[in-house]
Amino acid sequence: MSITSATFILFVTVTLAIYFLLPRRWQIGWLLITSYAFCISWAWQFALVLLLLTAANYALARRLEHAQQQRRTLLWVGVGLNVLALVYFRSANFFVPQLLALWKPLGSEAMQILVPVGLSYYVLELISYQADVYRGLVTAVNKPLDFALYLAYFPKLLAGPIERARDFLPRLQQPQVVDNTMVAGGLTLIIIGAVQKLLLADTLLHAIPAEVFLRPGVFSAPELWGWLLAYGFGLYNDFAGYTSIVRGVSRLFGIELSPNFAQPYFARNFTEFWRSWHITLSEWLREYIYFPLSRSLLRRRRQRDHWRNVALPPLATMLVSGLWHGFSGHMLLWGGLHGAYQIGERVLALRGPVVPPHKQPWWRQGLAMAIVFVLVMLAWVPFRLEIPLALEFWRGLFSWGNWGFIHRRIVLIVPLILVSVGLDWAQRRGHSETVFLRWPRPVQAALLAVAIFLLLIVTQGEGEAPFVYQGF
Repeated sequence: MSITSATFILFVTVTLAIYFLLPRRWQIGWLLITSYAFCISWAWQFALVLLLLTAANYALARRLEHAQQQRRTLLWVGVGLNVLALVYFRSANFFVPQLLALWKPLGSEAMQILVPVGLSYYVLELISYQADVYRGLVTAVNKPLDFALYLAYFPKLLAGPIERARDFLPRLQQPQVVDNTMVAGGLTLIIIGAVQKLLLADTLLHAIPAEVFLRPGVFSAPELWGWLLAYGFGLYNDFAGYTSIVRGVSRLFGIELSPNFAQPYFARNFTEFWRSWHITLSEWLREYIYFPLSRSLLRRRRQRDHWRNVALPPLATMLVSGLWHGFSGHMLLWGGLHGAYQIGERVLALRGPVVPPHKQPWWRQGLAMAIVFVLVMLAWVPFRLEIPLALEFWRGLFSWGNWGFIHRRIVLIVPLILVSVGLDWAQRRGHSETVFLRWPRPVQAALLAVAIFLLLIVTQGEGEAPFVYQGF
């Protein structure tokens, strides 16, 4: 059940109607039932995996909290269980068929193991939960229904946001007051997300010729740059659109989900970029990978400017991010590039006092923004392509002698990119993702009419495209 389908709209409508008819003590159970129904709509096996991991982690955390000895062992058992589940499903389609090929009667040709929807996201939530119980930052949940809903809550199940138990669970205990402000904000986020996904992301990504990612060498340098921009903005609007839609839906239930994007393409350094791109993943990586590794290295060698303290934490963190996105060499290369970018910034920062970006002259901010943007775009190449094709794509980007014919579809993507930039600029200037609610009513009505008209046009096509980050 895709979240941009008519079926999902009906599902949310029915769920909402019954949710607010029920007494408070039954609402958690109803949300849990509907969340598992949403998961089963993809495959009943996915719901089974979710249920087993939920039960195992619930029991382990309860044991961990009350254990007097071997607490570290219990922690590693919990973390290891979740990591192994992710590794198994991520790698099974590579290893299992090859092992079964040694045993012909099993018919390994038909063997396929699908990664359960949302697994990569709720595994990180489970790891953070076990770690936080161990550190005493949160008490082990003694209400199994609350804990099960924390993991299965359908607006965030497919692709986050990655919520920590200490933030999400208290929201379930608060009275779910849904007033006009919450409804208006939720519907605004849903419309913004639909525009980002259906109008911007799908159109941009569909405009890219398939040959660009199969034979980049036959395209001219301007074409490759144009299609790379289309991919970068398409990817961003695809994921940001998903996040806006599910956060808007969740607001209708009175439950606030964490923001995941904050105009990342306006970042003036890579620290700022990763504080505004996939924010909940970035925060998870900082808290559970970067800071523990950095503190461990500092205990061994206290000089902050030592190369290990400068280089290893950002590099290891971004390599883990690459592996989370996929067990492949090109994802490691993508993560390694972003690790190298951050190392470069840290080395430059050692040379003297660092002036915060917002206190720099406008021209320096603009130059820094342009440099970060170009380097981020270049890193999207291995994010999308295997290493040999990525190298070919990079060579083509800088083959300035090869201008050749520029495909007319590149011109058509320019207005879409400008709309994306304008949307982000309005939110950035207004310091609010729902800044449009502060605009004059006639302007709001005009924008809403245009958005609905364009959405009706683009949804008359061949069908909806799946969300890119849903595959991770």
